[in-house]
Amino acid sequence: MKSIWIIIKWEFINRARSKLFLLTTFFLPIFAISVLYIPTLLLEIEPENITNVVLVYKDSTDALIKRFKKKVDSSFRLDNGNPQYLFTRLNSEVDAMDSVANKKFDGYLFIPADILNSGIVSYYSYSLSNIKLYNQLKRSLNQIVIEERMIKKNIDVELVGQLSQNLVFDTFEVDQRGKVSDGDEFASFFIPILFVMILFMTVFMSGQLLLRSVMEERTNRTIEILLSSVSPDQLMAGKILGLGMLGLVQMLFYLILGFITAYFREIPIINLNQFPVFMVYFVTGYLFYSSIYATMGTFFSSEQEAQQSSGLIGIIAVLPLIFASYFITNPDSSFTIILSYLPPITPFMMILRLGTGSVELIEILFTTLILIISCWAMMKFSGKIFRTAILLYGKKITLKEIWKWLKI
Repeated sequence: MKSIWIIIKWEFINRARSKLFLLTTFFLPIFAISVLYIPTLLLEIEPENITNVVLVYKDSTDALIKRFKKKVDSSFRLDNGNPQYLFTRLNSEVDAMDSVANKKFDGYLFIPADILNSGIVSYYSYSLSNIKLYNQLKRSLNQIVIEERMIKKNIDVELVGQLSQNLVFDTFEVDQRGKVSDGDEFASFFIPILFVMILFMTVFMSGQLLLRSVMEERTNRTIEILLSSVSPDQLMAGKILGLGMLGLVQMLFYLILGFITAYFREIPIINLNQFPVFMVYFVTGYLFYSSIYATMGTFFSSEQEAQQSSGLIGIIAVLPLIFASYFITNPDSSFTIILSYLPPITPFMMILRLGTGSVELIEILFTTLILIISCWAMMKFSGKIFRTAILLYGKKITLKEIWKWLKI
């Protein structure tokens, strides 16, 4: 046990100092959060400059246009209090088009005389990249046209507004003890996906480190020196557990960063009662995949070959993320439940389903037991392969040979 602890300590300290670990631990989550939230914050910032828009319309729609201008003027303002939009009328579409092409105006809106019947308008701009701009004009004009149609039919606009008031649809969650709490669709749908992504990143970043560690030590013959002091099983266990602790530290950092971000954004993350269960799936998921990566490190002497093969494992584990929307919206379907009992994707599937609150205790116990047995079997498998293949050099290992080793 002392030898295993020395290996664990060495793997943890040595890999924690690597540039790859420091980069993926500190820079990657900050970059991901920036990508998610900075665009949202920028969209919330009000424009600084007035938008000049040309209006082309007939005199018959003059009353409608006046109401449209008044609506836009009252709804959209700059930070300094000035109107966001400045409208100029031109009678000729050709003149309007030329003014936009020459960038004298930001855009021009053509409103036909039969707009109440056709419901069709045209907006022209040098660039349509500012979706927010013409959506504001569209919503405002749409509301005015609808009101104008009602006025033409002698319908009380204010009465219609009262009668068509939106329904307030409150959602609540009920636990097994009958306790009611406010529902949160965001937490139910996106938070499980977030935790699966954290597990995916942790498992495969640590797995890549483990694969590279075994492969490098095997290639430069360092492994022979190590095996003179410890057994292959002890070396394998020390490597897996050492990098497992490193992965756990990395995962906890991601979670803490996620909690801090969610706190300031007022986003509910997770019920603390579920946290121990999440940790069980994180740990067992890591041990299962790390055993696979450690075994693969004994098969290859070229990092390129190893990366290509490890990509196949990544495809299997990423499937729950690809189809996450189905699994979360159908957590009790037969297909979802069956997949929850397949060890390679059980950790990911159960984390997704836990977020929906639809998992029974018996399912948690059964899947945890399956994962523990699978981790034990996988570590035994990797130990056998490791003992036999670790000192083989210059020879490609075949599936037939692996099968023979497992029978020994």
